[in-house]
Amino acid sequence: MVKNVCVHGPTELRYQASNDFSAAYKKILTNINVAAMVKKQFLNGSLDLLHSHGGLIQLAARLSKQSTQLPLVMTAHSIDVNRTKPDGLSVMMEQNVVGMVDRFIAVSKSIQGELEQTFGIEPDRITIIPNGVDAEAFKHQNADDLKRKYKLDNRFVVLFVGRNDPQKGVMYLVDAVQKLQRDIPEIMLVMVGQPDIYHEKHILCLPHVGKHELIKLYSLSNAFVLPSIYEPFGIALIEAMACETACIGTRVGGIPDIIDHNRTGLLVEPESGASIAEAIDRLYHDPEKRCLMGKKGRERVISSFDWQDIAKKTGEVYRQALS
Repeated sequence: MVKNVCVHGPTELRYQASNDFSAAYKKILTNINVAAMVKKQFLNGSLDLLHSHGGLIQLAARLSKQSTQLPLVMTAHSIDVNRTKPDGLSVMMEQNVVGMVDRFIAVSKSIQGELEQTFGIEPDRITIIPNGVDAEAFKHQNADDLKRKYKLDNRFVVLFVGRNDPQKGVMYLVDAVQKLQRDIPEIMLVMVGQPDIYHEKHILCLPHVGKHELIKLYSLSNAFVLPSIYEPFGIALIEAMACETACIGTRVGGIPDIIDHNRTGLLVEPESGASIAEAIDRLYHDPEKRCLMGKKGRERVISSFDWQDIAKKTGEVYRQALS
């Protein structure tokens, strides 16, 4: 319980789905239960507005809007139908709710464009508000202990953080590092959130790490790469920048909103191991540039992705929806 924040959740639904049918059943049942809780709170007179996030909960948003007739704000973190491998149920739920939304929040210019093009949403109903990062938590830290733990001393560490999803473009990053290992024999690709399927001496996969260790991994890395094919925003990117790590990202989605090319990082073409390899090689041979990019990146995070500023902008959208 945080001050002025109450969280209600259907804890009895926390089980692991065993197949596609049970996964879909879990999603639908969760949405129905959430909608029932919303209606209960509404009948108690404690709700003024609804706010939904992401395709997985949009059936609950629709049912809640129908039962309460309250203003509905939707934050579009992605457009499910435009994903590399869209989930059919999420696509259907998203398509069935957009016509009931009063105000939209897009996490990037790219998502604003997708809302307009995919669903025909008028621009004046959309406000761009990016995701944020806690710069007090995510900041450069001494990570000598992790260097020893993972034998990263004297290594040129390239870091990736993200889920195991084709849209993240991991194959192109692996290809880039394989191209570079002869010219940069000390290169080590560390991938957080990825299964250990490579079994190569220059690739370290860490499927699960805690927040404290993640911050240290950002801090010890020489470069962070986000090689996405589809990326509505890129939270890992601003986490890395907050830790003063030089960043490389593809020119897709919300990444160009974050990286100011040649100043706070480098932008490369998507689906190109050669372009990623060239950018990594450039940072490897210019340690002063890496350091400067890291410092400029943190400045960018503090000035543009602060949660206090994001909260104020979100409050203004609420006022618009309620008026």
